[in-house]
Amino acid sequence: MKRNMESLASLHKEFLQDMYFDYEDNSTKYIDLITIMACLFFCESEKKKGKTEIIIPVFHLSIWEKEKDTVEELFKWILNKSVPLQFSKIEPTHDQELRLALPTNQNVSLFLDDIESLTGLYLSSISKESYVSDYIRVIDKDNEKSKQQKLTLFLRNSVSDSTEIKTAGSIFNKKRIHHSPASLLLLLMIAATRSYFNGGSAVYYYQSMKINLDCIDNFKLLDTVSHPKTFELLNALFGSISANMMIKTPLLYKTRAEILKELPNKYKLQMKNTNECLRMKRKIEDKQVDTPCGICTACIQRKIHMAASNNEVYDGFYQYDYGQKLVEMKNDQDKQIFTDSIQLMQTIYDYVESNLENVTLEEQHAAKEFMATFSRFIEKYNPN
Repeated sequence: MKRNMESLASLHKEFLQDMYFDYEDNSTKYIDLITIMACLFFCESEKKKGKTEIIIPVFHLSIWEKEKDTVEELFKWILNKSVPLQFSKIEPTHDQELRLALPTNQNVSLFLDDIESLTGLYLSSISKESYVSDYIRVIDKDNEKSKQQKLTLFLRNSVSDSTEIKTAGSIFNKKRIHHSPASLLLLLMIAATRSYFNGGSAVYYYQSMKINLDCIDNFKLLDTVSHPKTFELLNALFGSISANMMIKTPLLYKTRAEILKELPNKYKLQMKNTNECLRMKRKIEDKQVDTPCGICTACIQRKIHMAASNNEVYDGFYQYDYGQKLVEMKNDQDKQIFTDSIQLMQTIYDYVESNLENVTLEEQHAAKEFMATFSRFIEKYNPN
Protein backbone atom coordinates (compact mmCIF):
# COMPACT_ATOMS: atom_id res chain seq x y z
CA MET A 1 0.00 0.00 0.00
CA LYS A 2 1.11 3.56 -0.67
CA ARG A 3 1.34 4.45 2.98
CA ASN A 4 4.19 4.00 5.42
CA MET A 5 3.95 2.43 8.84
CA GLU A 6 4.09 5.75 10.65
CA SER A 7 1.10 7.17 8.78
CA LEU A 8 -0.91 3.98 9.29
CA ALA A 9 -0.12 3.96 13.01
CA SER A 10 -1.48 7.50 13.44
CA LEU A 11 -4.58 7.20 11.24
CA HIS A 12 -6.85 6.67 14.24
CA LYS A 13 -6.12 10.22 15.43
CA GLU A 14 -7.72 11.64 12.32
CA PHE A 15 -10.74 9.33 12.47
CA LEU A 16 -11.29 10.01 16.18
CA GLN A 17 -10.35 13.69 16.17
CA ASP A 18 -13.74 14.85 17.46
CA MET A 19 -14.18 12.00 19.96
CA TYR A 20 -12.70 11.21 23.32
CA PHE A 21 -10.29 8.27 23.35
CA ASP A 22 -7.30 7.11 25.37
CA TYR A 23 -4.56 4.49 25.20
CA GLU A 24 -5.58 2.23 28.04
CA ASP A 25 -5.09 -1.51 27.41
CA ASN A 26 -8.64 -2.35 26.30
CA SER A 27 -8.95 0.92 24.38
CA THR A 28 -6.10 0.07 22.06
CA LYS A 29 -7.91 -3.06 20.85
CA TYR A 30 -10.49 -0.79 19.25
CA ILE A 31 -7.83 1.51 17.85
CA ASP A 32 -6.16 -1.56 16.32
CA LEU A 33 -9.48 -2.47 14.69
CA ILE A 34 -9.68 0.99 13.12
CA THR A 35 -6.18 0.60 11.70
CA ILE A 36 -6.96 -2.89 10.38
CA MET A 37 -10.16 -1.75 8.66
CA ALA A 38 -8.38 1.30 7.25
CA CYS A 39 -5.87 -1.07 5.64
CA LEU A 40 -8.78 -3.09 4.26
CA PHE A 41 -10.26 0.12 2.86
CA PHE A 42 -6.98 1.04 1.18
CA CYS A 43 -6.70 -2.46 -0.31
CA GLU A 44 -10.18 -2.14 -1.76
CA SER A 45 -9.86 1.41 -3.07
CA GLU A 46 -6.41 0.86 -4.60
CA LYS A 47 -7.53 -2.40 -6.24
CA LYS A 48 -4.18 -3.97 -5.53
CA LYS A 49 -3.61 -7.19 -7.47
CA GLY A 50 -1.69 -10.29 -6.57
CA LYS A 51 -0.83 -11.50 -3.09
CA THR A 52 1.50 -8.75 -1.90
CA GLU A 53 1.87 -9.01 1.85
CA ILE A 54 0.40 -6.20 3.96
CA ILE A 55 2.00 -5.15 7.24
CA ILE A 56 -0.43 -3.60 9.72
CA PRO A 57 0.86 -1.65 12.75
CA VAL A 58 -0.97 -2.63 15.96
CA PHE A 59 -0.67 -2.16 19.71
CA HIS A 60 -1.65 -5.72 20.66
CA LEU A 61 0.76 -7.70 18.52
CA SER A 62 0.24 -11.03 20.33
CA ILE A 63 -3.53 -10.84 19.96
CA TRP A 64 -3.47 -10.13 16.24
CA GLU A 65 -0.82 -12.71 15.48
CA LYS A 66 -3.13 -15.23 17.13
CA GLU A 67 -6.15 -13.94 15.18
CA LYS A 68 -4.37 -13.54 11.83
CA ASP A 69 -6.42 -16.28 10.15
CA THR A 70 -9.66 -14.67 11.34
CA VAL A 71 -8.66 -11.26 9.98
CA GLU A 72 -7.47 -12.77 6.68
CA GLU A 73 -10.81 -14.55 6.31
CA LEU A 74 -12.60 -11.21 6.71
CA PHE A 75 -10.31 -9.54 4.15
CA LYS A 76 -10.92 -12.38 1.70
CA TRP A 77 -14.69 -12.13 2.14
CA ILE A 78 -14.72 -8.38 1.49
CA LEU A 79 -12.12 -8.27 -1.30
CA ASN A 80 -12.97 -11.59 -3.01
CA LYS A 81 -9.29 -12.53 -2.94
CA SER A 82 -6.69 -13.75 -0.45
CA VAL A 83 -4.44 -11.11 1.07
CA PRO A 84 -1.51 -12.26 3.26
CA LEU A 85 -1.23 -10.16 6.42
CA GLN A 86 1.50 -9.46 8.93
CA PHE A 87 1.36 -7.32 12.05
CA SER A 88 3.98 -5.00 13.50
CA LYS A 89 3.99 -3.71 17.08
CA ILE A 90 3.70 0.00 17.83
CA GLU A 91 3.79 1.80 21.17
CA PRO A 92 1.10 4.20 22.43
CA THR A 93 1.84 7.90 22.16
CA HIS A 94 0.69 10.22 24.89
CA ASP A 95 0.70 13.49 23.02
CA GLN A 96 -3.08 13.76 23.10
CA GLU A 97 -4.54 16.61 25.13
CA LEU A 98 -6.08 15.26 28.33
CA ARG A 99 -9.83 15.72 28.41
CA LEU A 100 -12.34 14.74 31.05
CA ALA A 101 -15.04 12.57 29.52
CA LEU A 102 -17.49 10.65 31.64
CA PRO A 103 -19.10 7.57 30.03
CA THR A 104 -22.75 8.13 29.13
CA ASN A 105 -23.52 4.39 29.01
CA GLN A 106 -24.93 4.80 25.52
CA ASN A 107 -24.63 2.61 22.46
CA VAL A 108 -24.12 4.15 19.04
CA SER A 109 -26.39 4.12 16.01
CA LEU A 110 -25.26 5.04 12.51
CA PHE A 111 -27.23 7.59 10.53
CA LEU A 112 -26.13 7.39 6.92
CA ASP A 113 -28.61 9.82 5.36
CA ASP A 114 -30.57 7.00 3.74
CA ILE A 115 -34.02 5.44 3.98
CA GLU A 116 -32.86 2.66 6.27
CA SER A 117 -31.41 5.17 8.75
CA LEU A 118 -34.77 6.96 8.85
CA THR A 119 -36.34 3.60 9.61
CA GLY A 120 -33.79 3.10 12.38
CA LEU A 121 -34.85 6.41 13.95
CA TYR A 122 -38.44 5.22 13.90
CA LEU A 123 -37.61 1.81 15.37
CA SER A 124 -35.61 3.37 18.20
CA SER A 125 -38.52 5.70 19.00
CA ILE A 126 -40.89 2.76 19.54
CA SER A 127 -38.40 0.29 20.96
CA LYS A 128 -39.24 -1.45 24.21
CA GLU A 129 -35.54 -2.11 24.86
CA SER A 130 -34.08 -0.12 27.73
CA TYR A 131 -31.18 1.46 25.85
CA VAL A 132 -30.22 4.96 24.80
CA SER A 133 -28.30 5.44 21.58
CA ASP A 134 -25.97 8.21 20.52
CA TYR A 135 -26.39 8.75 16.77
CA ILE A 136 -23.39 9.55 14.62
CA ARG A 137 -23.69 10.65 11.01
CA VAL A 138 -21.26 11.07 8.14
CA ILE A 139 -20.58 14.36 6.42
CA ASP A 140 -20.80 13.75 2.69
CA LYS A 141 -20.06 15.50 -0.57
CA ASP A 142 -20.85 19.16 -1.26
CA ASN A 143 -23.53 18.47 -3.86
CA GLU A 144 -25.57 16.65 -1.23
CA LYS A 145 -25.12 19.30 1.45
CA SER A 146 -28.56 20.88 1.12
CA LYS A 147 -30.38 17.59 1.57
CA GLN A 148 -28.07 16.56 4.39
CA GLN A 149 -28.68 19.77 6.30
CA LYS A 150 -32.40 19.02 6.33
CA LEU A 151 -31.81 15.45 7.47
CA THR A 152 -29.42 16.67 10.15
CA LEU A 153 -32.09 18.98 11.54
CA PHE A 154 -34.60 16.12 11.55
CA LEU A 155 -32.10 13.85 13.30
CA ARG A 156 -31.31 16.42 15.99
CA ASN A 157 -35.00 17.06 16.56
CA SER A 158 -35.56 13.33 16.93
CA VAL A 159 -32.71 12.44 19.31
CA SER A 160 -30.87 14.58 21.82
CA ASP A 161 -27.46 13.05 21.17
CA SER A 162 -26.01 13.20 17.68
CA THR A 163 -22.49 13.87 16.47
CA GLU A 164 -20.72 13.88 13.12
CA ILE A 165 -17.76 12.06 11.61
CA LYS A 166 -15.78 14.38 9.40
CA THR A 167 -14.54 12.34 6.45
CA ALA A 168 -13.96 15.01 3.84
CA GLY A 169 -10.17 14.83 4.18
CA SER A 170 -7.58 13.41 1.82
CA ILE A 171 -7.88 9.84 3.16
CA PHE A 172 -11.16 9.21 1.39
CA ASN A 173 -10.44 11.38 -1.65
CA LYS A 174 -13.96 12.79 -1.37
CA LYS A 175 -15.46 9.32 -1.66
CA ARG A 176 -18.70 8.43 0.03
CA ILE A 177 -17.53 6.50 3.09
CA HIS A 178 -20.49 4.13 3.23
CA HIS A 179 -20.45 3.39 -0.51
CA SER A 180 -18.35 0.22 -0.33
CA PRO A 181 -18.09 -2.83 1.97
CA ALA A 182 -14.59 -1.94 3.23
CA SER A 183 -15.46 1.69 3.94
CA LEU A 184 -18.56 0.52 5.81
CA LEU A 185 -16.45 -1.75 8.02
CA LEU A 186 -14.11 1.15 8.76
CA LEU A 187 -17.06 3.31 9.73
CA LEU A 188 -18.45 0.54 11.93
CA MET A 189 -15.11 0.31 13.77
CA ILE A 190 -15.13 4.07 14.36
CA ALA A 191 -18.66 3.74 15.70
CA ALA A 192 -17.67 0.77 17.87
CA THR A 193 -14.83 2.80 19.35
CA ARG A 194 -17.24 5.64 20.06
CA SER A 195 -19.64 3.18 21.69
CA TYR A 196 -16.83 1.72 23.82
CA PHE A 197 -15.83 5.14 25.16
CA ASN A 198 -19.52 5.91 25.72
CA GLY A 199 -19.64 2.92 28.03
CA GLY A 200 -21.84 1.11 25.50
CA SER A 201 -21.60 -2.37 24.05
CA ALA A 202 -23.32 -2.18 20.65
CA VAL A 203 -23.49 -0.39 17.33
CA TYR A 204 -26.83 -0.30 15.55
CA TYR A 205 -26.48 -0.39 11.79
CA TYR A 206 -29.67 -0.10 9.75
CA GLN A 207 -29.39 -1.78 6.37
CA SER A 208 -32.05 -3.72 4.49
CA MET A 209 -31.47 -6.85 2.46
CA LYS A 210 -30.23 -5.97 -1.03
CA ILE A 211 -29.52 -7.96 -4.17
CA ASN A 212 -25.91 -7.70 -5.32
CA LEU A 213 -25.89 -6.10 -8.77
CA ASP A 214 -22.67 -7.99 -9.51
CA CYS A 215 -24.08 -11.35 -8.41
CA ILE A 216 -23.65 -13.01 -11.79
CA ASP A 217 -19.89 -12.45 -11.81
CA ASN A 218 -18.93 -12.85 -8.13
CA PHE A 219 -21.60 -15.39 -7.08
CA LYS A 220 -22.80 -13.37 -4.03
CA LEU A 221 -26.54 -13.06 -4.39
CA LEU A 222 -26.73 -10.54 -1.54
CA ASP A 223 -24.81 -7.28 -1.46
CA THR A 224 -21.84 -7.60 0.92
CA VAL A 225 -22.92 -4.53 2.93
CA SER A 226 -26.17 -6.32 3.78
CA HIS A 227 -24.96 -9.92 3.84
CA PRO A 228 -25.41 -11.76 7.18
CA LYS A 229 -21.94 -13.30 6.87
CA THR A 230 -20.30 -9.85 6.97
CA PHE A 231 -21.72 -9.18 10.42
CA GLU A 232 -21.18 -12.72 11.61
CA LEU A 233 -17.48 -12.30 10.84
CA LEU A 234 -17.33 -8.91 12.55
CA ASN A 235 -19.07 -10.09 15.71
CA ALA A 236 -16.93 -13.21 15.79
CA LEU A 237 -13.86 -10.99 15.62
CA PHE A 238 -15.08 -8.94 18.58
CA GLY A 239 -15.61 -12.15 20.51
CA SER A 240 -12.22 -13.62 19.67
CA ILE A 241 -10.36 -10.58 21.05
CA SER A 242 -12.64 -10.40 24.13
CA ALA A 243 -14.12 -7.05 23.14
CA ASN A 244 -17.54 -6.51 24.68
CA MET A 245 -19.09 -5.17 21.48
CA MET A 246 -21.66 -6.27 18.90
CA ILE A 247 -22.92 -4.94 15.57
CA LYS A 248 -26.73 -5.15 15.63
CA THR A 249 -28.64 -5.13 12.34
CA PRO A 250 -32.41 -4.95 12.99
CA LEU A 251 -33.36 -4.60 9.30
CA LEU A 252 -31.01 -7.13 7.77
CA TYR A 253 -33.66 -9.74 6.97
CA LYS A 254 -36.15 -7.30 5.45
CA THR A 255 -36.14 -5.75 1.99
CA ARG A 256 -36.50 -2.03 1.48
CA ALA A 257 -39.94 -2.46 -0.04
CA GLU A 258 -41.02 -4.25 3.15
CA ILE A 259 -39.73 -1.60 5.53
CA LEU A 260 -41.27 1.18 3.44
CA LYS A 261 -44.70 -0.33 3.99
CA GLU A 262 -44.23 -0.03 7.76
CA LEU A 263 -42.69 3.45 7.93
CA PRO A 264 -44.97 6.26 9.26
CA ASN A 265 -45.59 9.35 7.11
CA LYS A 266 -43.53 11.55 9.44
CA TYR A 267 -40.42 9.65 8.37
CA LYS A 268 -41.49 9.12 4.77
CA LEU A 269 -41.66 12.89 4.34
CA GLN A 270 -37.89 12.98 4.90
CA MET A 271 -37.13 10.43 2.17
CA LYS A 272 -36.91 13.17 -0.47
CA ASN A 273 -33.79 14.37 1.35
CA THR A 274 -32.01 11.03 0.97
CA ASN A 275 -29.99 10.25 -2.12
CA GLU A 276 -28.37 7.25 -3.82
CA CYS A 277 -27.69 8.54 -7.34
CA LEU A 278 -24.31 7.49 -8.73
CA ARG A 279 -24.09 10.61 -10.86
CA MET A 280 -24.38 12.85 -7.80
CA LYS A 281 -21.40 11.10 -6.25
CA ARG A 282 -19.03 12.45 -8.86
CA LYS A 283 -18.41 15.54 -10.91
CA ILE A 284 -19.40 15.67 -14.57
CA GLU A 285 -17.45 18.11 -16.74
CA ASP A 286 -16.24 19.88 -13.58
CA LYS A 287 -19.80 20.69 -12.53
CA GLN A 288 -21.58 19.51 -9.43
CA VAL A 289 -24.81 17.61 -10.05
CA ASP A 290 -27.49 18.40 -7.48
CA THR A 291 -30.45 16.41 -8.87
CA PRO A 292 -30.55 12.58 -8.99
CA CYS A 293 -30.49 11.34 -12.57
CA GLY A 294 -33.21 8.70 -12.22
CA ILE A 295 -31.58 6.35 -14.74
CA CYS A 296 -28.43 4.92 -13.12
CA THR A 297 -28.57 1.51 -11.45
CA ALA A 298 -28.82 3.05 -7.96
CA CYS A 299 -31.70 5.32 -8.95
CA ILE A 300 -33.51 2.45 -10.71
CA GLN A 301 -33.11 0.23 -7.65
CA ARG A 302 -34.58 2.97 -5.49
CA LYS A 303 -37.47 3.56 -7.89
CA ILE A 304 -38.23 -0.17 -7.99
CA HIS A 305 -38.70 -0.31 -4.21
CA MET A 306 -40.63 2.95 -4.10
CA ALA A 307 -42.99 1.80 -6.86
CA ALA A 308 -43.54 -1.64 -5.34
CA SER A 309 -44.56 -0.09 -2.00
CA ASN A 310 -46.58 2.73 -3.62
CA ASN A 311 -44.38 5.43 -2.11
CA GLU A 312 -43.44 7.41 -5.21
CA VAL A 313 -45.18 10.51 -3.85
CA TYR A 314 -42.63 10.67 -1.02
CA ASP A 315 -39.63 10.51 -3.34
CA GLY A 316 -37.67 13.55 -4.50
CA PHE A 317 -37.24 15.04 -7.95
CA TYR A 318 -35.26 13.27 -10.67
CA GLN A 319 -33.81 14.51 -13.93
CA TYR A 320 -35.74 11.62 -15.51
CA ASP A 321 -38.82 10.83 -13.45
CA TYR A 322 -40.81 7.62 -12.92
CA GLY A 323 -42.81 7.74 -16.17
CA GLN A 324 -39.81 8.35 -18.42
CA LYS A 325 -39.93 6.57 -21.79
CA LEU A 326 -36.84 5.66 -23.75
CA VAL A 327 -38.23 6.98 -27.03
CA GLU A 328 -38.73 10.41 -25.47
CA MET A 329 -35.09 10.83 -24.40
CA LYS A 330 -33.03 13.28 -26.46
CA ASN A 331 -29.60 12.63 -24.96
CA ASP A 332 -28.14 9.48 -26.53
CA GLN A 333 -25.69 8.87 -23.68
CA ASP A 334 -28.41 9.09 -21.03
CA LYS A 335 -30.65 6.90 -23.15
CA GLN A 336 -27.94 4.23 -23.23
CA ILE A 337 -27.43 4.48 -19.44
CA PHE A 338 -31.16 4.03 -18.90
CA THR A 339 -31.27 1.09 -21.30
CA ASP A 340 -28.27 -0.57 -19.65
CA SER A 341 -29.77 -0.14 -16.17
CA ILE A 342 -33.07 -1.73 -17.11
CA GLN A 343 -31.35 -4.54 -19.01
CA LEU A 344 -29.12 -5.25 -16.01
CA MET A 345 -32.14 -5.54 -13.73
CA GLN A 346 -33.80 -7.91 -16.20
CA THR A 347 -30.62 -10.00 -16.44
CA ILE A 348 -30.43 -10.25 -12.64
CA TYR A 349 -34.14 -11.15 -12.55
CA ASP A 350 -33.53 -14.05 -14.93
CA TYR A 351 -30.43 -15.14 -13.02
CA VAL A 352 -31.99 -15.21 -9.55
CA GLU A 353 -35.11 -16.91 -10.89
CA SER A 354 -33.02 -19.76 -12.29
CA ASN A 355 -30.93 -20.10 -9.10
CA LEU A 356 -33.61 -20.05 -6.41
CA GLU A 357 -33.11 -23.68 -5.49
CA ASN A 358 -29.37 -23.24 -4.93
CA VAL A 359 -29.38 -20.44 -2.36
CA THR A 360 -30.14 -20.04 1.36
CA LEU A 361 -33.58 -19.18 2.71
CA GLU A 362 -32.50 -15.57 3.34
CA GLU A 363 -31.23 -15.27 -0.22
CA GLN A 364 -34.43 -16.84 -1.54
CA HIS A 365 -36.44 -14.22 0.29
CA ALA A 366 -34.36 -11.39 -1.19
CA ALA A 367 -34.52 -12.95 -4.66
CA LYS A 368 -38.29 -13.38 -4.60
CA GLU A 369 -38.79 -9.84 -3.32
CA PHE A 370 -36.51 -8.49 -6.05
CA MET A 371 -38.47 -10.30 -8.74
CA ALA A 372 -41.78 -9.11 -7.32
CA THR A 373 -40.69 -5.48 -6.98
CA PHE A 374 -39.07 -5.34 -10.41
CA SER A 375 -42.18 -6.86 -12.01
CA ARG A 376 -44.34 -4.29 -10.25
CA PHE A 377 -42.11 -1.45 -11.44
CA ILE A 378 -42.23 -2.62 -15.07
CA GLU A 379 -45.99 -3.05 -14.80
CA LYS A 380 -46.40 0.54 -13.61
CA TYR A 381 -43.62 2.33 -15.54
CA ASN A 382 -42.45 0.21 -18.49
CA PRO A 383 -39.85 2.49 -20.12
CA ASN A 384 -40.11 0.87 -23.56
